[in-house]
Amino acid sequence: MKPNLKKLVTVGMLAAAWSSSVPAQQISLVTVGGNASIKLITNRIPTILNSSVLTFNATNSLIFRFTGTFNVAGPYNGETVQWDFNLTGGAGAILDIANQTPVTLADNTAGIPAHVATVTAPETIGIDSTPFTEDVTLVAPLVYIKSTLPGNDLAGITNITQRNAAYLEGSSGTLPTAFFGGVNTATPLYFIGRSSSSAVRQVIDANVYFSGTAANWNTNGSGLPTPYVDGQGNPSGAGSGTEVANIVKTITNSIGTVAAQDINGLPTLSYEGVPYTANNVINGSYPLWGYERYIYYTPGTTTLAPSNPQLALIQALEAAVENTTFQNTSSLFTNKFVSFNAVNASVSRSLFGDGGPITSTQY
Repeated sequence: MKPNLKKLVTVGMLAAAWSSSVPAQQISLVTVGGNASIKLITNRIPTILNSSVLTFNATNSLIFRFTGTFNVAGPYNGETVQWDFNLTGGAGAILDIANQTPVTLADNTAGIPAHVATVTAPETIGIDSTPFTEDVTLVAPLVYIKSTLPGNDLAGITNITQRNAAYLEGSSGTLPTAFFGGVNTATPLYFIGRSSSSAVRQVIDANVYFSGTAANWNTNGSGLPTPYVDGQGNPSGAGSGTEVANIVKTITNSIGTVAAQDINGLPTLSYEGVPYTANNVINGSYPLWGYERYIYYTPGTTTLAPSNPQLALIQALEAAVENTTFQNTSSLFTNKFVSFNAVNASVSRSLFGDGGPITSTQY
């Protein structure tokens, strides 16, 4: 991996390689990733595309397309853009780009991804990151949320430890709420987690040292807890943080894991006695977070790398997400994400994998 804290190619460099005699063309880009920061992305893309139009796949809201004209100064300003997204999961997306897996687009055609937006590292899922450039854009905190349904036994569960978190994920539905701080020894506690293709799942597991099969729960047609399985009956998990929150709101004694943008008004648990706040991420005391990174093959090294026009789109989105005014004032960012610069100025954590030690840069 080549961590890219300063952008690899500047607009000026792109302009130098551009001839004014080249006719206008459509810039097409396929992005895959997770949804830990997708609300930011869908908010910022209209700021770099004029007359942007968002369309969804007819059967899957995790597949969508932005069209418009590029509205950033430089050689590609004014060109038509078709930007496709398929949220295959932050971990699954790394596999998609590494394996050049065709993904379904909004119009049900297929496209090869050239760009990944994810909060997990390739190393976390056993992928060699050497061929890639990774642009770190922000820090995405993750949290445990709990149900507020009447009659639950969760009032005394306000904190979760690393050992209890790992135990719950592997054995939920069989352990009583009393084991975690409740009072009832006969009421099971249910864990609502993401599928293994999710970056949230990978980052949580790396932090709590869990490596088994997650005992995730869903609800059936009657609203009762049922093991979460895929279409083949195999253990699986929720496809988005929104789905996790909705299931937690349905199962009385349940706890789930989501990115902070998906708390959805539910109470959060402290982790190892430390509550989630942006300041606790910055000072290094709250460890449940991952670097949001944009991943693509390093330009100039392979034909799989994004073209200059595609790279211009990627870097324009990075700049829009990293915009200081946006980060300081938008309700989509504050208390849901943390500035990479703020974290990096205070603490250090390896980019080569998730869940590693956090060390201070101040002392």
